[in-house]
Formats: sequence, C-alpha cells, structure tokens
Amino acid sequence: MKAFALGRRSKWKDYVDLYFILKEHYTMGQIIERTKYYFPDRISEKLFRNQPAFHKDIDFTEEVDFMMDKPPTQKEIKDFLIDVATQPF
Repeated sequence: MKAFALGRRSKWKDYVDLYFILKEHYTMGQIIERTKYYFPDRISEKLFRNQPAFHKDIDFTEEVDFMMDKPPTQKEIKDFLIDVATQPF
C-alpha cells in the first residue's frame, strides 16, 4: 500500500515509512513483486524504482513523529532511499 501511495502523492511521511520498511523488513524487489500482485494494472516498476530517489516536490506539511530517541535525519533518510533505488536487485 505504501508503494502505491508514494506513486499518487509525494508526502514526506510516506518516504519515512518506506525508509523503515526497506531498512527493517523488505527489499525493493519484494515490495515491487507484492505491489504488482495487488495492483497489477496500476503500478509501474520503472517509475516506482525512481520515486524513492526523487525528492524535489515532497510535501512536508504533515509532521512525522518518530517513536525513538535518536531518529534518522532527513539527509540519512534521503541518502538511504537513493542508495536503495539505484541498486540492482
């Protein structure tokens, strides 16, 4: 669902969620395969692989509350997502 949402809107909270999903639970390949299963006619693998690395028009209006003492910085999140998006799988 998060992958599908990211393609429809560009909210910072979605990038943060994707950061934690990729960092702690699933690979980009796993997310893409699952997204193709649930949204077969509404997802482009090529576009989705580019979205985590595109940060130009992000909407920061909704505050993100982290449930940890030392949350990652905006730069750490962006750098991680760029790295994941540009790696072959």
